[in-house]
Amino acid sequence: MIIGLTSYLASGKDTVGEMLVKRGFERFSCSDYLREIAKEEGKELTRDNLVKIGNDLRKKHGSNILAEILVEKIKAKGGEKNFVIESIRTVGEIETFRKQLDDFVLVFIDTNAKTRYERAKKRLREKEHINSFKEFIASEKREMDDKKSSTNQQLHKCKELADIKIKNNGTLKDLEEEVSKLLVKLQIKFRDKPDWHRYFLNVAQDIAKRSTCLSAHGGAVITKNNVIVATGYVGAPRETKDCYERGYCIRREMDIPSGHRYEICASVHAEQNAIINASREGASTKGGTMYLFMYKTYEGTKKVFSGYPCFICKKMIINAGIEKFVAQQEDGSYKEYDVKDWIKEWKKKDIVDDKVLYKTKYK
Repeated sequence: MIIGLTSYLASGKDTVGEMLVKRGFERFSCSDYLREIAKEEGKELTRDNLVKIGNDLRKKHGSNILAEILVEKIKAKGGEKNFVIESIRTVGEIETFRKQLDDFVLVFIDTNAKTRYERAKKRLREKEHINSFKEFIASEKREMDDKKSSTNQQLHKCKELADIKIKNNGTLKDLEEEVSKLLVKLQIKFRDKPDWHRYFLNVAQDIAKRSTCLSAHGGAVITKNNVIVATGYVGAPRETKDCYERGYCIRREMDIPSGHRYEICASVHAEQNAIINASREGASTKGGTMYLFMYKTYEGTKKVFSGYPCFICKKMIINAGIEKFVAQQEDGSYKEYDVKDWIKEWKKKDIVDDKVLYKTKYK
């Protein structure tokens, strides 16, 4: 989860950021980078100076320069961490975060002007140079004026683009409750619940790790009514010597072309093993769905490729009464096949004329 915070001056975004840090979020801020530049240039840490540095930086490198810097830092962290990004001030920054960061959500901290004015007078982090409420509002309007350049601050547009707005006109306890509600809402919004096809392909991917073939690893799962009936992986028959124990691939040693003479192979395909395992346990495969996840492995390679049954597996799938075949694709998607279509095709064409063919090239 990545939460971006934007607001007008003294709305409480830093406080919200601190609350999120206490809940395990890692904190990033566009303003912190500007403060580093101000210190390097020996400039006083006032809001006016930081705004000018930010506008100059965007004018020179583009309106999204600060966002690009933070995206790089966040991606370097990786993993399943939660992040909060403070002080987002332009449309360009928002567009960059939304385009490059998954699960990014923009939150606007909405606080009335009088409350913000009182808070601004008390702030010590940067000298605000604000002597009256009228001056406070006038200064704020100048900061939000983007008519001269799109690289200047655009806080009013940031408010319009916010995914969620939370109020901060009360006590700290009130704000804590708002933050808690926000996180529950985002937990629901970003729930990572895979569909059934993806769920069983993920299972097949783990099963593939048990494979004992040097050339390719694969896992197959047979289900009925979204319940697993049987599984199988590419591997040698039970209690026989597999390629890893042998130390070489028999087919390669005999110079047998890929895709030919499957009977001379130490392994049984994942699809075949799944069907065999169902039979061993007395489980029916009729009306079921088969899932397949495959990747190349020879010489240490580990590359996913689009799964599809060889002619032998295809015939067994048809005779096993399996109705659907779902395979992982190289691009990360999956493809679903109707076994009835295979049957119809073979009624009209020879096996070798299949419109979809099993990929049989060696690495």
